Amino acid sequence: MLNLLSVLQKDRFSPRFYIAAATDNMSLQKAQLLEETEDKVEEISRSQFMQIYRSREVGQSYITSALTTLIATVHALWLMLSIRPQVILCNGPGTCIPLCVIAFLFKVVGIKWSSVFYVESIARVQRLSLSGLLLYKLRIADQFFVQWPQLQRKYPRAHYVGCLM
Repeated sequence: MLNLLSVLQKDRFSPRFYIAAATDNMSLQKAQLLEETEDKVEEISRSQFMQIYRSREVGQSYITSALTTLIATVHALWLMLSIRPQVILCNGPGTCIPLCVIAFLFKVVGIKWSSVFYVESIARVQRLSLSGLLLYKLRIADQFFVQWPQLQRKYPRAHYVGCLM
């Protein structure tokens, strides 16, 4: 994901908000390092870093994940109302589902603030992740990208973009 962000036209997407799970410090550190490198060139910081509750931790039971998903969705609603992003670029962890669902629900009621672009992990070679499957099957993502041709053949609405790493 950071490789994709490194080639993004930063002046077209500003300010940028990076949102990661409350239990994921490494992703935000990497994003901050990417932005610090860019800030040295631009001399102005146009990014903010936030954390959100995770819908489901790895290994968490599906029964208890209903409550944590509800909490994460309320938090995502607050973030979406305060940020109002034009683009949501996400890549699969459980943190993206609440944000994407809120963006989708806004569209259903006629509020189109955000376009959702989902990039499936390169580690997903034969089948989609749970997040990817939900976003694909429920048609929540406006654009859905995969990094393996066999996934595009299996999920024809997906766009094959090759390896983004």
